Amino acid sequence: MNISWSECLRFIPLLLQLTTVSTLESFEVLGPADPVVAVPGEDVVLPCYLKPNISAMDLSVEWFRVQTKNPLVHLYQDHEDRNENQIPSYRGRTSLFPEELNNGNTSLKVKNVRLSDSGEYKCFVQSAEWYDDYSINVQIKAIGTHPVISNEGYKEGGISLVCESKGWYPQPQVVWMDSEGHNLPAEHTETHRDSMDLFIVRRRVIVQETETNRFTCQVLQRDLKEMKETMTEIPGELHIFSINSSMETRRVRNVICFCIVLICVLIHLYESVSTLMIVL
Repeated sequence: MNISWSECLRFIPLLLQLTTVSTLESFEVLGPADPVVAVPGEDVVLPCYLKPNISAMDLSVEWFRVQTKNPLVHLYQDHEDRNENQIPSYRGRTSLFPEELNNGNTSLKVKNVRLSDSGEYKCFVQSAEWYDDYSINVQIKAIGTHPVISNEGYKEGGISLVCESKGWYPQPQVVWMDSEGHNLPAEHTETHRDSMDLFIVRRRVIVQETETNRFTCQVLQRDLKEMKETMTEIPGELHIFSINSSMETRRVRNVICFCIVLICVLIHLYESVSTLMIVL
Protein backbone atom coordinates (compact mmCIF):
# COMPACT_ATOMS: atom_id res chain seq x y z
CA MET A 1 0.00 0.00 0.00
CA ASN A 2 1.37 3.35 -1.06
CA ILE A 3 0.89 6.32 1.32
CA SER A 4 1.49 9.78 0.03
CA TRP A 5 3.58 12.40 1.81
CA SER A 6 0.51 14.55 2.39
CA GLU A 7 -1.26 11.65 4.11
CA CYS A 8 1.74 11.16 6.40
CA LEU A 9 1.62 14.79 7.43
CA ARG A 10 -2.02 14.34 8.43
CA PHE A 11 -0.98 11.74 11.02
CA ILE A 12 1.68 13.92 12.70
CA PRO A 13 -0.74 15.96 14.91
CA LEU A 14 -2.43 12.72 16.00
CA LEU A 15 0.92 11.16 16.89
CA LEU A 16 1.93 14.26 18.86
CA GLN A 17 -1.37 14.18 20.75
CA LEU A 18 -0.97 10.51 21.58
CA THR A 19 2.61 11.13 22.73
CA THR A 20 1.46 13.97 24.99
CA VAL A 21 -1.31 11.88 26.52
CA SER A 22 1.10 8.99 27.06
CA THR A 23 3.60 11.35 28.72
CA LEU A 24 0.98 12.81 31.02
CA GLU A 25 -0.32 9.41 32.01
CA SER A 26 2.63 8.83 34.35
CA PHE A 27 5.35 10.87 36.03
CA GLU A 28 7.44 10.82 39.17
CA VAL A 29 7.54 13.49 41.86
CA LEU A 30 11.08 13.86 43.21
CA GLY A 31 12.88 15.94 45.81
CA PRO A 32 15.96 16.01 48.08
CA ALA A 33 16.97 12.90 50.02
CA ASP A 34 18.39 14.92 52.92
CA PRO A 35 16.40 17.22 55.21
CA VAL A 36 16.08 20.85 54.17
CA VAL A 37 17.70 23.06 56.83
CA ALA A 38 16.13 26.49 57.38
CA VAL A 39 17.06 29.47 59.55
CA PRO A 40 14.42 31.46 61.48
CA GLY A 41 13.62 34.78 59.80
CA GLU A 42 15.07 33.78 56.42
CA ASP A 43 13.39 32.36 53.28
CA VAL A 44 13.66 28.70 52.30
CA VAL A 45 12.89 26.72 49.14
CA LEU A 46 11.51 23.17 49.40
CA PRO A 47 12.69 21.52 46.15
CA CYS A 48 10.22 19.39 44.19
CA TYR A 49 10.14 18.52 40.48
CA LEU A 50 8.64 16.13 37.95
CA LYS A 51 10.41 13.37 36.04
CA PRO A 52 10.24 13.54 33.09
CA ASN A 53 10.23 17.32 33.32
CA ILE A 54 6.81 17.79 31.75
CA SER A 55 4.88 21.00 32.25
CA ALA A 56 2.93 21.30 35.50
CA MET A 57 0.87 24.25 34.26
CA ASP A 58 -2.25 22.10 33.76
CA LEU A 59 -1.70 19.93 36.84
CA SER A 60 -2.78 20.26 40.46
CA VAL A 61 0.11 20.96 42.85
CA GLU A 62 -0.61 20.66 46.56
CA TRP A 63 1.79 21.17 49.44
CA PHE A 64 0.65 20.05 52.89
CA ARG A 65 1.95 19.17 56.34
CA VAL A 66 2.04 15.51 57.34
CA GLN A 67 0.21 14.50 60.54
CA THR A 68 -1.53 17.85 60.90
CA LYS A 69 -5.26 18.33 61.43
CA ASN A 70 -5.62 21.15 58.86
CA PRO A 71 -2.65 20.35 56.62
CA LEU A 72 -2.87 22.67 53.58
CA VAL A 73 0.24 24.81 53.07
CA HIS A 74 -0.24 25.79 49.40
CA LEU A 75 -2.55 24.75 46.55
CA TYR A 76 -2.15 25.45 42.83
CA GLN A 77 -5.14 24.32 40.79
CA ASP A 78 -6.83 25.35 37.54
CA HIS A 79 -3.90 27.64 36.67
CA GLU A 80 -4.08 29.67 39.90
CA ASP A 81 -3.25 29.60 43.61
CA ARG A 82 -6.23 28.57 45.72
CA ASN A 83 -5.30 29.04 49.36
CA GLU A 84 -8.67 29.71 50.99
CA ASN A 85 -8.17 26.72 53.33
CA GLN A 86 -4.47 27.34 53.94
CA ILE A 87 -3.04 27.01 57.46
CA PRO A 88 -3.35 30.57 58.88
CA SER A 89 0.32 30.77 59.92
CA TYR A 90 1.36 30.39 56.25
CA ARG A 91 -0.82 33.21 54.90
CA GLY A 92 1.22 35.48 52.64
CA ARG A 93 4.39 33.42 53.15
CA THR A 94 4.17 30.73 50.44
CA SER A 95 4.52 30.73 46.67
CA LEU A 96 5.42 28.46 43.76
CA PHE A 97 7.64 29.55 40.87
CA PRO A 98 5.13 30.29 38.04
CA GLU A 99 7.84 30.75 35.43
CA GLU A 100 9.24 27.29 36.29
CA LEU A 101 6.00 25.30 36.27
CA ASN A 102 6.34 24.75 32.54
CA ASN A 103 9.66 22.98 33.24
CA GLY A 104 8.13 20.64 35.81
CA ASN A 105 9.45 22.61 38.79
CA THR A 106 6.86 22.45 41.60
CA SER A 107 9.12 23.73 44.40
CA LEU A 108 7.65 25.78 47.23
CA LYS A 109 9.12 28.97 48.67
CA VAL A 110 8.38 29.78 52.32
CA LYS A 111 9.19 33.30 53.47
CA ASN A 112 10.24 34.45 56.94
CA VAL A 113 10.73 30.96 58.37
CA ARG A 114 9.38 30.29 61.87
CA LEU A 115 10.25 27.60 64.40
CA SER A 116 6.76 26.15 63.92
CA ASP A 117 7.58 25.46 60.24
CA SER A 118 9.78 22.47 61.14
CA GLY A 119 8.45 19.03 60.30
CA GLU A 120 7.46 16.82 57.38
CA TYR A 121 5.92 18.24 54.20
CA LYS A 122 4.44 16.46 51.19
CA CYS A 123 4.52 17.66 47.56
CA PHE A 124 1.47 16.12 45.86
CA VAL A 125 1.02 16.49 42.08
CA GLN A 126 -2.03 15.22 40.22
CA SER A 127 -3.26 15.07 36.64
CA ALA A 128 -6.53 13.70 35.31
CA GLU A 129 -4.96 10.26 34.87
CA TRP A 130 -2.11 10.10 37.38
CA TYR A 131 -0.72 11.35 40.69
CA ASP A 132 2.43 11.02 42.76
CA ASP A 133 3.96 12.65 45.83
CA TYR A 134 7.24 13.15 47.67
CA SER A 135 7.93 13.80 51.36
CA ILE A 136 10.43 16.42 52.51
CA ASN A 137 11.66 16.93 56.06
CA VAL A 138 12.35 20.51 57.16
CA GLN A 139 14.70 21.18 60.07
CA ILE A 140 14.91 24.61 61.68
CA LYS A 141 18.41 25.55 62.83
CA ALA A 142 19.71 28.66 64.55
CA ILE A 143 23.40 28.97 65.44
CA GLY A 144 23.86 31.12 68.51
CA THR A 145 26.53 33.52 69.68
CA HIS A 146 30.03 32.62 70.83
CA PRO A 147 29.92 31.78 74.55
CA VAL A 148 30.63 34.63 76.95
CA ILE A 149 32.46 33.62 80.15
CA SER A 150 32.00 35.65 83.34
CA ASN A 151 34.24 35.32 86.40
CA GLU A 152 32.21 35.54 89.61
CA GLY A 153 35.26 35.30 91.85
CA TYR A 154 35.69 33.04 94.87
CA LYS A 155 32.73 30.86 95.74
CA GLU A 156 32.28 27.45 97.37
CA GLY A 157 35.99 26.71 97.65
CA GLY A 158 37.05 27.73 94.14
CA ILE A 159 36.59 30.22 91.30
CA SER A 160 33.04 30.44 89.92
CA LEU A 161 32.83 30.76 86.12
CA VAL A 162 29.58 31.27 84.20
CA CYS A 163 29.21 30.53 80.48
CA GLU A 164 26.31 32.06 78.50
CA SER A 165 25.30 31.85 74.83
CA LYS A 166 22.18 33.14 73.03
CA GLY A 167 20.15 32.48 69.89
CA TRP A 168 20.23 28.68 69.53
CA TYR A 169 17.71 26.23 68.10
CA PRO A 170 17.24 23.44 68.88
CA GLN A 171 18.51 23.53 72.46
CA PRO A 172 22.31 22.98 72.56
CA GLN A 173 24.53 21.30 75.12
CA VAL A 174 26.93 23.29 77.29
CA VAL A 175 30.19 21.59 78.32
CA TRP A 176 33.00 22.87 80.55
CA MET A 177 36.51 21.45 79.94
CA ASP A 178 39.97 21.86 81.39
CA SER A 179 43.08 22.59 79.32
CA GLU A 180 43.49 18.89 78.49
CA GLY A 181 39.95 18.56 77.13
CA HIS A 182 38.54 16.68 80.11
CA ASN A 183 34.94 17.44 81.01
CA LEU A 184 34.48 19.26 84.31
CA PRO A 185 31.59 18.59 86.70
CA ALA A 186 29.31 21.61 86.44
CA GLU A 187 25.91 22.75 87.59
CA HIS A 188 22.71 22.03 85.68
CA THR A 189 22.33 24.08 82.48
CA GLU A 190 19.85 26.96 82.81
CA THR A 191 17.67 27.56 79.74
CA HIS A 192 15.48 30.51 78.76
CA ARG A 193 13.70 31.63 75.57
CA ASP A 194 14.11 35.01 73.88
CA SER A 195 11.48 37.02 71.96
CA MET A 196 11.98 34.80 68.87
CA ASP A 197 11.63 31.64 71.01
CA LEU A 198 15.33 30.83 70.57
CA PHE A 199 17.32 29.31 73.41
CA ILE A 200 19.54 31.18 75.87
CA VAL A 201 21.77 28.80 77.85
CA ARG A 202 23.87 29.37 80.99
CA ARG A 203 26.06 26.97 82.95
CA ARG A 204 28.22 27.56 86.01
CA VAL A 205 31.31 25.65 87.12
CA ILE A 206 33.56 25.89 90.19
CA VAL A 207 37.20 25.40 89.19
CA GLN A 208 40.37 24.77 91.18
CA GLU A 209 43.91 25.86 90.34
CA THR A 210 45.65 23.85 87.61
CA GLU A 211 49.03 24.06 85.87
CA THR A 212 47.64 26.31 83.13
CA ASN A 213 44.48 27.74 84.76
CA ARG A 214 42.86 27.60 81.29
CA PHE A 215 39.23 26.55 80.97
CA THR A 216 36.97 26.20 77.93
CA CYS A 217 33.21 26.50 77.55
CA GLN A 218 31.81 24.64 74.55
CA VAL A 219 28.25 25.04 73.22
CA LEU A 220 27.28 22.42 70.66
CA GLN A 221 24.44 20.84 68.70
CA ARG A 222 25.62 17.31 68.02
CA ASP A 223 22.84 16.37 65.58
CA LEU A 224 23.54 19.40 63.37
CA LYS A 225 27.33 19.21 63.90
CA GLU A 226 27.56 22.82 65.05
CA MET A 227 29.85 24.05 67.84
CA LYS A 228 31.15 27.29 69.30
CA GLU A 229 33.62 27.65 72.16
CA THR A 230 35.42 30.24 74.25
CA MET A 231 38.55 29.79 76.38
CA THR A 232 39.41 31.77 79.49
CA GLU A 233 42.56 31.91 81.59
CA ILE A 234 42.47 32.73 85.29
CA PRO A 235 45.49 34.66 86.67
CA GLY A 236 47.45 32.72 89.28
CA GLU A 237 47.22 35.58 91.76
CA LEU A 238 43.44 35.29 91.68
CA HIS A 239 43.72 31.68 92.78
CA ILE A 240 46.14 32.73 95.54
CA PHE A 241 43.65 35.39 96.60
CA SER A 242 40.93 32.75 96.63
CA ILE A 243 43.01 30.43 98.81
CA ASN A 244 43.86 33.28 101.18
CA SER A 245 40.21 34.28 101.25
CA SER A 246 39.26 30.72 102.08
CA MET A 247 41.82 30.59 104.91
CA GLU A 248 40.66 33.98 106.17
CA THR A 249 37.06 32.82 106.12
CA ARG A 250 37.93 29.73 108.16
CA ARG A 251 39.92 31.87 110.58
CA VAL A 252 37.00 34.24 111.10
CA ARG A 253 34.64 31.30 111.52
CA ASN A 254 36.90 29.79 114.18
CA VAL A 255 37.11 33.12 116.05
CA ILE A 256 33.33 33.45 116.03
CA CYS A 257 32.89 29.91 117.33
CA PHE A 258 35.45 30.58 120.10
CA CYS A 259 33.65 33.78 121.10
CA ILE A 260 30.31 31.99 121.28
CA VAL A 261 31.77 29.24 123.47
CA LEU A 262 33.46 31.84 125.69
CA ILE A 263 30.22 33.77 126.12
CA CYS A 264 28.38 30.58 127.05
CA VAL A 265 31.04 29.73 129.65
CA LEU A 266 30.91 33.25 131.14
CA ILE A 267 27.11 33.13 131.33
CA HIS A 268 27.31 29.76 133.08
CA LEU A 269 29.90 31.08 135.56
CA TYR A 270 27.80 34.18 136.20
CA GLU A 271 24.72 32.08 136.93
CA SER A 272 26.73 29.79 139.21
CA VAL A 273 28.17 32.74 141.19
CA SER A 274 24.74 34.35 141.47
CA THR A 275 23.25 31.13 142.84
CA LEU A 276 26.08 30.79 145.37
CA MET A 277 25.60 34.39 146.58
CA ILE A 278 21.91 33.76 147.15
CA VAL A 279 22.64 30.64 149.20
CA LEU A 280 25.15 32.50 151.37
